[in-house]
Amino acid sequence: MVQSSGIGSGSTEIDNPGKRAAVLLFVVGIAMTALAMRLVWLQVLQNNFYKARALENSTRVTFLRAPRGIIYDRHGNMVATNKQTLSLVAVPLQLEDVDAVAVRLSRILELPYADIKARLEKAKVSDSVLPVVIERDLSLEIVSRFYDQKLFLPAIEVMPDISRNYPQGELFCHVMGYCGEITESQLARRPERRMGDVVGQEGIERLYDTQLRGIDGEQRVRVNAAGETFSRDTAKPVVTKEAQAGLPVVLSIDTELQQAAAEALGERHGAVVACDPRTGEILALVSNPKFDPNCFTRRITPDVWKKLNAPDHPLFNRALSGFPPGSIWKAITTLAALEYKVVKPDTKLRVSGGIALGGFFFHDWTSASGVFDLVKCLAWSRDSAYYQMALKMTPEMIKEWGMKFGAGRPTGVELPHESSGLVPDSEWKLRVCHEKWYPGNTLHMSIGQTFLQVTPLQALRIFAGLGQRGVVPNLHMVIKVGDRLIPPPVPEKVKIKKEYMDVVSKGLKAVVASGTGGATRLGNVEVAGKTGSAEAPPIGSKTHAWFCCYAPADKPTIAICAFIEHGGHGGSAAAPVARVVLDKYFGKAAPATTTVAPGQKGKRRRH
Repeated sequence: MVQSSGIGSGSTEIDNPGKRAAVLLFVVGIAMTALAMRLVWLQVLQNNFYKARALENSTRVTFLRAPRGIIYDRHGNMVATNKQTLSLVAVPLQLEDVDAVAVRLSRILELPYADIKARLEKAKVSDSVLPVVIERDLSLEIVSRFYDQKLFLPAIEVMPDISRNYPQGELFCHVMGYCGEITESQLARRPERRMGDVVGQEGIERLYDTQLRGIDGEQRVRVNAAGETFSRDTAKPVVTKEAQAGLPVVLSIDTELQQAAAEALGERHGAVVACDPRTGEILALVSNPKFDPNCFTRRITPDVWKKLNAPDHPLFNRALSGFPPGSIWKAITTLAALEYKVVKPDTKLRVSGGIALGGFFFHDWTSASGVFDLVKCLAWSRDSAYYQMALKMTPEMIKEWGMKFGAGRPTGVELPHESSGLVPDSEWKLRVCHEKWYPGNTLHMSIGQTFLQVTPLQALRIFAGLGQRGVVPNLHMVIKVGDRLIPPPVPEKVKIKKEYMDVVSKGLKAVVASGTGGATRLGNVEVAGKTGSAEAPPIGSKTHAWFCCYAPADKPTIAICAFIEHGGHGGSAAAPVARVVLDKYFGKAAPATTTVAPGQKGKRRRH
């Protein structure tokens, strides 16, 4: 029994090792199969992915900033270009001790620690392979201080960069706008851009940013695990993607006219704009006060920020903003009165010191009385004549003709923030002011006062349309992008009876030949125009000064609007500004003139 039991036990011990070997072989087979599959996965299927990762670990990728497209005036003069600069950048994947880096950089850059830390943290969380700009347009002193501390800043580099440059400084500031670092809200709307990018923020730079910006390139440098180059030979970058420059843009602006307008306006607040009425091309656009757009190419210091936000609002483009037009509006009132047969071309009106209505007295600018025809009423800007026309009109009648010539709506110019102005009527006053329209409101509207608001560009368009006898151009200033010519927009045509247009044309000629705009008399080049002096708050301040004109009067090639905020009288303040632009355009130089109103011998006309 014992022996039999022993034999059975021995056969079981022989069988067990075989089973164990089989199991072991099975497990080894599965493991080898899994390993083989993993090797195929890594070496074949994921080859490109891990090859790229290895390349990233052994090289540092940096961008090559694409040169921004150059902007030219109509004669090929550069008004916006680029310059070589140095930028301080951080490599996000190599940033470790942000606090320590921020402390050192704040000393090097002489900027607050909190600001530097915030920029570094944004860079770190971006997890970008490409460097992120921390500070741009570095001075040589800052670069020197950085290299003194470079050993302790492995994730920070100084790189060649390109910055925007405006050779004329302030001269084109309200046309060009400026470039600045992309904001977080802009970055959210434009995922193709990256943190630290520079984009157009205002003006032409903003509206044509896509065409101007170009495509950035890339380059690689071999580095070790610490992000340092192996040797001088391997430190040479290899360009893997060439940068493509942005498209050039050509503007219709004439730099010489722009300069003449700016010098004539001087330090006074206001705007001067000029265009070719045949095409609507803007020849000059100046607004005061001005700012230097070059200051936006680097971080704004507190002192610069204070200047940009001064009480006189240098960033505010007065050429695009609405103001009461005063007597330049009388050309529109004359057309409306003729078209609605309130007056006839041969109507004569008795003018005086003003008229009484509803217990109020509406003053004329002078007490001289007489009987004037419509041409003389416009030439000498007699308020009492327009009051008489307004007594027989509604605000809607005047508004209709104002809007036909471009008031109350954008001009079409390629600049952001253009005001539509305001041409009021009875419905508007009831809706906004919760008050009915009174006859006295119409009297004021007829001479360009009450709630009426017109921008200098709208005034320019109105007079360009008057000079073209009802062909109203849509204003524009971009005439070429890259190799593509931009055709002028189609003008609007206003149907006017010839005899009515003749009255207005003769009146505007007489304004310069014998009336309130004599300061723009050029001699053998006939100028037609209108002065304006518009009351505006605060009470007791000088009136806004306006002068709008076109020349030559019968076939104009230039139209001009000069506006001086609280400048006084249009004839003595704004007309001489327009005269400087006319002189530059026609190459003339005529002596200044003094005009005297009929019945006021020896008294200088200043309306």
